[in-house]
Amino acid sequence: MAMRDPHQARDIGALLLAIDGDATWRDPDAHALRADYLDRLDLYLLAETDTGRREHAESLIGAMDVLDRALFARLRDRIRHGDGRAALAPWTGEVALPGQHYDALDTLLAGVLAIPEPIIDDPSLPPDMVFYQPTPARHIVDGIRRAAITSGDLVLDLGSGLGHVPMLVHAVTGARARGVERLPAYVDCARHAANALGMDHVSFTAGDARDAGLAGVDVFYLFTPFIGLVLRTMVERIEREALVRPVRVVTLGPCSRTFARIPWLTCDDADPSATDRIVVFRSSGDYQRPRPPEK
Repeated sequence: MAMRDPHQARDIGALLLAIDGDATWRDPDAHALRADYLDRLDLYLLAETDTGRREHAESLIGAMDVLDRALFARLRDRIRHGDGRAALAPWTGEVALPGQHYDALDTLLAGVLAIPEPIIDDPSLPPDMVFYQPTPARHIVDGIRRAAITSGDLVLDLGSGLGHVPMLVHAVTGARARGVERLPAYVDCARHAANALGMDHVSFTAGDARDAGLAGVDVFYLFTPFIGLVLRTMVERIEREALVRPVRVVTLGPCSRTFARIPWLTCDDADPSATDRIVVFRSSGDYQRPRPPEK
């Protein structure tokens, strides 16, 4: 009897038996199962020398790739027609796990968004800037849910990189979404992907976040894109917006500790300084900015 549990497969031969005996990965929507099989096949192929087993594995990889590409194309078409929430619902309903690792939802999102690979001439960072790392997709979904983002919101991603957050937020909620990113090459790639998906209410700006327009923004998102003076400057700018209207600040990573200490923000999270999951802060309705001392 063929082994059906891939977690029991200790070598590529056993894994090939498990996959051959499991028809469920051929379901067009079974992306998560295919992603798990593909990860294991890739791992075993690194050391496999038997020609027959290599060809068998590569044949299965090709078959899974065909199914995934068809799935991505179908989801992209539904997003273009404004049906992103329902289209992505089968993969966005689970509770987010802590940690900054990536999983099958990230491979699904990469295939659907189809963001071109940027070419960076100068990878060096200005002072207080942090190297780009995409937000794991499950955390984006978690932030959407716990910040209660709706189609009436304007969301701004500060340090948007390749644009995963604004595009997924808009696809799932219909919210207007913007990103500001210092690297023009990243912005060009994000714009290309958003345009290809017909996302008229998603936009990206190349520039310094300290110069970005914040008027009307309801939700600010930061995956620790900067530290030090740049972060302090942005906190002060967001505070000025919070005096005009209620705002939500959604954070991931070490910057959550900074926002946890801010008196004009409240948080329902048990640990608002957590760095391994999304934290949602809301401006306090009765907050008034302290006046400077009289001279």
